[in-house]
Amino acid sequence: MKLINKLLSYEKIDGDGRCAIYLHRWTLAKTRWFTGYLHHFVGSDWARDPHDHPKRFISIGLWGEYDEHDHSDLQRPVVRRFKAPWLRSWPASYRHRITMTPRGSAWTICIVGEPVREWGFWYKSQRWIKWDDYLESAGNERKDC
Repeated sequence: MKLINKLLSYEKIDGDGRCAIYLHRWTLAKTRWFTGYLHHFVGSDWARDPHDHPKRFISIGLWGEYDEHDHSDLQRPVVRRFKAPWLRSWPASYRHRITMTPRGSAWTICIVGEPVREWGFWYKSQRWIKWDDYLESAGNERKDC
């Protein structure tokens, strides 16, 4: 990992410092139209509430597995286990949450398009809250870590 960190731009994702690191992210490529990342999931999403994204996603599962809580139907979330290999895509507005399985880790390549919206959380799966407002209010009481 030290070599990867030296060669590529690295970010730790940890709920804005509220949790242990649950995702390591390295930037593989960045253009005007898309950005490619290498993701190493090492823990579950820190917030209990589902989130969406500002960009369309394409996910390529390289190794490992995780459970995805699909909140497309806010009243009836569906949990699916994804085991590598996989190729998936979803729009920025897709509502979900990731939790780790007992195996505990997953590596993916994630390709994202240009931003098309703000991203945020679906507080108690009912009300959308912009991400930074969520971190300052509801997020402070709704963490899993």
